[in-house]
Amino acid sequence: MKQLSLIIFCLLAIQLCPAQPRYAVRVSGYGGKILPLSKNIEHTATGIVSGGEVTVDFLPQNNYNWEQFWNYPTCGVGVLMLDMGNAAILGQSLSVYPYLLTPVVKSDYFILNYKVGVGLSFFTKTWNRCDTLSGVNSLTANSAIGSIVNAYITTGAFMEFPIWKGFSATAELGYSHMSNGSILQPNGGLNILYGEVGAKYTFNQEKVSFGLKNPTLHLPYSFALNMTFSGGAREHYHLDNKSYPVFSLHLGYSHVMTDIYTFGGGFDFFYDGAFVQQGTRGEKSYRQHTHYERYFIDTESVSNKFRIGVSLNNAFIIGRVTGILDWGIYLYDPLRNANPQPHKKHGYNRPIIYSYNIDKEDGWNYFRLGVRVRVLDNLYVQAAMKTHLQKAEMVEFGIGYQLPFAKRNQHETLVSKHSYGIYHP
Repeated sequence: MKQLSLIIFCLLAIQLCPAQPRYAVRVSGYGGKILPLSKNIEHTATGIVSGGEVTVDFLPQNNYNWEQFWNYPTCGVGVLMLDMGNAAILGQSLSVYPYLLTPVVKSDYFILNYKVGVGLSFFTKTWNRCDTLSGVNSLTANSAIGSIVNAYITTGAFMEFPIWKGFSATAELGYSHMSNGSILQPNGGLNILYGEVGAKYTFNQEKVSFGLKNPTLHLPYSFALNMTFSGGAREHYHLDNKSYPVFSLHLGYSHVMTDIYTFGGGFDFFYDGAFVQQGTRGEKSYRQHTHYERYFIDTESVSNKFRIGVSLNNAFIIGRVTGILDWGIYLYDPLRNANPQPHKKHGYNRPIIYSYNIDKEDGWNYFRLGVRVRVLDNLYVQAAMKTHLQKAEMVEFGIGYQLPFAKRNQHETLVSKHSYGIYHP
């Protein structure tokens, strides 16, 4: 799975960076604070996260339609080196990631961009390199990072202040997340609010004339049907040292709202092998498979491993690359009442939507954040993270096929005899 994530990372970099770029180099200092979203983080993340970053910005050249759709953004690759504020337990990290800077405000003296980036982080300290005997909330344990290799996700506001002949001062305010998506436990993850201040130099100062935007260039289809099959593995409990298979099937419809954004809905079918017979409730206790106490499942049944949900799907299109953000509700969830303790209001008969504590149960809704890359015709590969609020449940790597439908009078070669046909890029 690490190899597939590296392949997707390279495809992202190839898509976002032109062959003969105009480029700029930026060096900046970094300061941040880890949000205390767990007891262990409250104990261990007491210092300031500090470090530095070197980035290469590839300036827009108007070679692709998607550049026009996104108001001629800047893409780049960043290398970020951090001390996590507690060298003995959290150690240091190195992050490498491609990103996109989308213009919001642009003038001769001030430029404001929205930044989003996805890549990989590598850590010097993990759970196994600290105290593993005193519990996940110990002052000497690292329950935030369970593996050396983790996902890195960042977003925020990037500001540039041109000074003189290619030199600019820069500032950035943002939020980042690092975790392995429960591939290895424990996996509390790190969530950081940060700021950067730096300097940038543009090597090729010759301006490219973009001219007027071409109103005839639009996203070539009107709506699409998507089918994605994904799989992976995750650990249920760090003391068990067991991995379980996870699979999902997504069937969705997306409607083109603009040239960069589609909105739709779909159905999700999840299989999670970790939901074996387990837990303690009253005098009943099942520990033959796992010592995990978050769930109480009193029967060993395949039906306990399936969930079905309905989701709202957001897609942000950048040429071959699509960023996805889904929010869903479980319609069928045999784990809805699989808790050691009853709900304060509903007992063991929770409805579809109910109040809950994310530290004690998954709840009734889920999110999926991911990247989809079209590799051949309408065939694509996808990497995504499924979460319950801020807690990652699994990382999925999948393959899918999209059926985009376009009006026949706009595309004469469509495979259809009717008003709409399947578009092939």
